[in-house]
Amino acid sequence: MKKPSFLLYLAVLLISGSCGSSKKSTSSNRPVPAPGSTATPREVTGPRAALSMNQPLDIDREELVRYAKTFLGTPYKYGASDPQKGFDCSGFLYYLFRHYQVKPPRSSYDYEHVGQAVSIQKALPGDLILFRGEHSSRIGHIGMITSAKDPLSFIHAAGSGTGVIISTFSGYYKRQFVKIIRVLQ
Repeated sequence: MKKPSFLLYLAVLLISGSCGSSKKSTSSNRPVPAPGSTATPREVTGPRAALSMNQPLDIDREELVRYAKTFLGTPYKYGASDPQKGFDCSGFLYYLFRHYQVKPPRSSYDYEHVGQAVSIQKALPGDLILFRGEHSSRIGHIGMITSAKDPLSFIHAAGSGTGVIISTFSGYYKRQFVKIIRVLQ
């Protein structure tokens, strides 16, 4: 039996190590709250469905972070944006913002030119944090700041079977850090 080549192994590793999905969302436009959540799902239809991230969004930061935390433990699934199936990093944010009737980018890479860049010192809960991919200089991972206190922490859908977790801004994440962007008012 022939052993898998190193290049094949490396390709699988690169694909699973980044969550800059360019796949279409696997969810419908009808968000549902996380199991046990008291959040009310919002239908995304009509003129408000067209809201984009071209201007600062009028969403309460603390409410957005609380809502995001209701998905802690949701499994990681590449290309997914459905809490019943799992999330990749951009799918997680896609799902969160669709709840607030906003049509966000679907790929982490597409957040590169969204919002206003802010320094780490001026970061607030609800700001988005962008990282390079595992072996790339382009954006490959994204999360949302949950606490700007030292140490800064963020919620994200982490790969490798981890799922939605809160991580601190240290080690690997500091090395892969690109910038923080503000999309909320």
